[in-house]
Amino acid sequence: MPRGLGSLLSYHSIARFAALTLAVACLTDHADSTAPMSANRLSAHVDLAAAGAPQSIAFSSARDGNPEIYVMNPDGTEQTRVTVDFAPDAEPSLSPDGKQLVIKSQRSMNWDIWVMDADGENATDLTHTRSAIEGWPRWSPNGKQIAFHSNRDGNYEIYIVNADGTGLTRITDYSGVDQWPEWSPNGKQLAFLRDNDVVVMDLATRGVTRLTTDPALDQMAVWSPNGKQIAFMSLRDGYCSVFLMNADGSDQVNLTPKPPADAASAWCSRAPAWSKNGQRIYFSSKRPSTGGDFEIFSMAADGSDVIRLTTAPGEDATPKSR
Repeated sequence: MPRGLGSLLSYHSIARFAALTLAVACLTDHADSTAPMSANRLSAHVDLAAAGAPQSIAFSSARDGNPEIYVMNPDGTEQTRVTVDFAPDAEPSLSPDGKQLVIKSQRSMNWDIWVMDADGENATDLTHTRSAIEGWPRWSPNGKQIAFHSNRDGNYEIYIVNADGTGLTRITDYSGVDQWPEWSPNGKQLAFLRDNDVVVMDLATRGVTRLTTDPALDQMAVWSPNGKQIAFMSLRDGYCSVFLMNADGSDQVNLTPKPPADAASAWCSRAPAWSKNGQRIYFSSKRPSTGGDFEIFSMAADGSDVIRLTTAPGEDATPKSR
């Protein structure tokens, strides 16, 4: 049982009631200033509700004073806390069958990769490093392996481990930085940050193809469910924004441009994640309407129909759908 929790069942009952209350408020007033009018918002909400299974969006939130893991429905309802620990928990990924979570956590006094049941029970440290920082764990499409980044060998590299903690393998050997791994839908490739660019590795040959070449930072790449497009975060326009490109790197476009009158420092959109049906992209963003806090948003895959899903105080970050 997570530390500091007297009764997970009673806690979840209270949390679900609070989440439902919050969700009603969110649905009545959670559009960003760039979102369409109410008729279009209703249409977008219907699309959101059909975008995945119930409680299939995991994210981290500091709304209760410490970063913890929450899950919610694709439309933002039923925001439910599933971890309760004195140490920070972050960067969650739900297993493809929805039965387990993998996160990064400081429960072991260092950032390690932990796996647990989807309700937060039976948490296990997979990596047991005491002098390294590890993060961004991502389930393989078949649910058997987890990719993550770690600086355990002196600089950030990409590793893969079996879901039970066995078979740890370092798959990159590069003098620069490799971070933010993401599996392709067929499980044969990984996209990740190398230096300042998004690259793709063929896991069979370990060959690497660079997809972005802009001098600014490009990272946090994630494939669409059909494998034809990749969303990623870029700083090329002077602020962090979610971009979209074809899987071969062509046609790169900013999906979250800021209004010209707003300061670049007031805008940031990052950590994109696709809905199950490929019609929506979730992301974490701060903008004038959030008062400087990061919140979770959803938008259509072309950048339209922007809808704010969370309104809690503190940072809501790194949404991930299964």
